[in-house]
Amino acid sequence: MKLVPAAIQLRFVPLASLLLHEEDDPYRAKRLILTLKHDGKLRNPPLVARHEDYYIVLDGATRTTALREMGYRDALVQIVDYHGEAVTVGAWHHVLAGLPPSHVLSSLANVDGVTLQSVDAQTADRMLASREISSCVVMRNGQQYAVLCDGGPQPDDNVRANLLCRMVAEYRGKTPVHRTVEEDLPTLIAEYPDLTAVIKFAAFSPDEICNIALNGAKVPMGITRHLVAGRVLGLDVPLDMLTDAQTLEAKNAWLEDQILKRLQANKVRLYQEPVFVFDE
Repeated sequence: MKLVPAAIQLRFVPLASLLLHEEDDPYRAKRLILTLKHDGKLRNPPLVARHEDYYIVLDGATRTTALREMGYRDALVQIVDYHGEAVTVGAWHHVLAGLPPSHVLSSLANVDGVTLQSVDAQTADRMLASREISSCVVMRNGQQYAVLCDGGPQPDDNVRANLLCRMVAEYRGKTPVHRTVEEDLPTLIAEYPDLTAVIKFAAFSPDEICNIALNGAKVPMGITRHLVAGRVLGLDVPLDMLTDAQTLEAKNAWLEDQILKRLQANKVRLYQEPVFVFDE
């Protein structure tokens, strides 16, 4: 496949126009700020979807937060067609390790607006797939609990997002939380010997994610999973390009020239196959 500049949708945009759909982690942002200051460059641009005058951040909440705290005016982003074939939206599940099982169940059951209902595995999977529930709890012994929202099976997007944030807040920071797409319990126990429980989440749709971001709500960090064909990595743009020293027009003209030069020098590679990345 021959690459052309138009196929690589990179733009400098006002940082204020970026909207987050997920919570950020202040500690991760602080660590990233130190790295950015040391390196003096932005390696991987946040991934965004355009919505009128705003850009919904699909991946890159920590980078966006770090750049804001550093006082930059602009951000470099990769824009994707959120409803196109190149983007797939899924969900990460959370593996909890090292907590007493009774503590997991009691803390989640005490979240205001939540009721845990014991169900069999088949029923839990059906309820997640049909979106009757937003999450379920799978204990190490195989027992499963559907997480029911008070007020009905289909709460408002913002209510659902807020409820999930309060649930995740019950265990985040109290025990290691590992993200996974694996659902087979024996496989997960082999990988995480001290596994206590797995919190499985239903996927949000692109429209739901946009609605949540536009309304100023947030989902918990690390539950939405975006798979994007043609993701841009390793761009290494100097942080000076994010200041107010130049207009956006001048910055984007510079960017187009840089992309063209790299293409002509054969320094841009498109990987068709899945890859493993160990440098983040």
